[in-house]
Amino acid sequence: MKTPLLLILFLLIAKFGFAQTDTLNMPLHNGKLEYTGTITLANKPRFQLDTTAKGWFDRYFKYKQLTDSDINSSVLAKGALQFRMTTTSLALVKYTFFLCMDIQIDCKENSYTYKISNIYFTPKNAFFRKVIIHENSPEFLIDLYNKKHMGFAYSINLGRKKVREYLTRTNDTILACIASLNQSMVK
Repeated sequence: MKTPLLLILFLLIAKFGFAQTDTLNMPLHNGKLEYTGTITLANKPRFQLDTTAKGWFDRYFKYKQLTDSDINSSVLAKGALQFRMTTTSLALVKYTFFLCMDIQIDCKENSYTYKISNIYFTPKNAFFRKVIIHENSPEFLIDLYNKKHMGFAYSINLGRKKVREYLTRTNDTILACIASLNQSMVK
């Protein structure tokens, strides 16, 4: 009788007493998810970087919308990329989501700056967008993930593992986008 109780007590202490806090490394600026960077390149004139940035944007984003023109920006637009993930813990069906964002690329002589901001995701399927209630803000999910207790409603619907999956897919998709931009600009 004592052995099973000691085993259960040991397991509870191991689970709660030595639990490590899991943190996400996502770039937040003033509470908003924002990816920025400045890259310096040798012997790359502005017009060449400008043409390359525009070409990259047209090729990389299947879903895009140019915004108001800014003479200082090579690219100032909204774009959407896709990622797939399950929305339930059963992981039976994968849904396609749009990851929507504002993209700004400013080119100068031998350097360029990029900024990806105003990020949100939404189901690709119009029926699911209308019928299913879902959180689409990465900032909300980051705050929820970093809470010690998520609360009953969010624990049932999402859970920490599912929130982390949404955020990981968002981060991976944007980092792949930035890597593609940097690779194109170097050529």
